[in-house]
Amino acid sequence: MAETAPAPAPSPAPATRPKLSGFPPLDARIEELTSSQAELLRRIKSLKQEVHQWRSNLEAQGKTFKGELLETKEALSSEVQHLKSDIEEIRSAIQEEKGSVTADLRNSEESNEGTEHARPTDSSTQD
Repeated sequence: MAETAPAPAPSPAPATRPKLSGFPPLDARIEELTSSQAELLRRIKSLKQEVHQWRSNLEAQGKTFKGELLETKEALSSEVQHLKSDIEEIRSAIQEEKGSVTADLRNSEESNEGTEHARPTDSSTQD
């Protein structure tokens, strides 16, 4: 039977990157990448702030527009109710007028029938 060897202990990771001396092009490139990274981070933060401001402005405009729409809806609803009331009044007035005109026509017809019976006919006056 073969004995298994214990696993070697992991070596601790270095806390800081060791400086390499004697490699000026490499040091310059690392410095360039570090400053480039810092610039990108600064730009990302700036863009995040712009997006946050933009979102806040949109939300404020949305609330404003929603309030204006609600006010407009209420005003239109009130106006529609007023117009319905006016139309109902006009309908009632037309119905009353129609009834009045119908009654006047009946009275007129009855009056005409009554005078026709009361008038002597031409043949009776000539005899």
